[in-house]
Amino acid sequence: MPVLCEALSVVVRIDSIKKYLQGGLRNFSKKVPNNTFCADGELARVGFMAPDPTMDFIKLLQKDGLQFDQISDSKSEAREIDDIIVVDQIRGPTAECNWIEFGQLSLGEDKVSACWLFEGERKGYGTHISERQLKNFAAPDNWSPSQLTFVEPSENDKKLKFLRKEGALDVFWDLENEKEVFVANSKD
Repeated sequence: MPVLCEALSVVVRIDSIKKYLQGGLRNFSKKVPNNTFCADGELARVGFMAPDPTMDFIKLLQKDGLQFDQISDSKSEAREIDDIIVVDQIRGPTAECNWIEFGQLSLGEDKVSACWLFEGERKGYGTHISERQLKNFAAPDNWSPSQLTFVEPSENDKKLKFLRKEGALDVFWDLENEKEVFVANSKD
């Protein structure tokens, strides 16, 4: 089943959490710093709005045994595949990853970014998702597609009115859709 990929998502294989993370799933859930956690039984996802908190969370997971980047991890015995991938809501996985698929899924009138575990043979281009996976969608409790919009800085045009700065994000009012949108700022 797909998991939500909104803003920046740290996506972790649940089989890796069980096998390599000291304390397993219980310890993982204690490390989650916000209320964006969701899981589908195969993948766990935690969302962030900026790169620094994303990397801080990954470092916590690495310290307890998960592998994020086998090439740069200082462990002498790197595993063949990484346990963690960062997924950008717009661009998808931020590094090469052969165990997930990423795409836009329709939820009623809304389209949302999602990823799902896929380790099978890829046949041509396009989305590889089973009917079983499509039937369910994992998102944080009390989440709805209309709650948050994260937009590319290039989309910041005349339809957005600046409201405030929140850390590494600029918050705008979307005049067309009448809701707040978040744009990563490059000034930090």
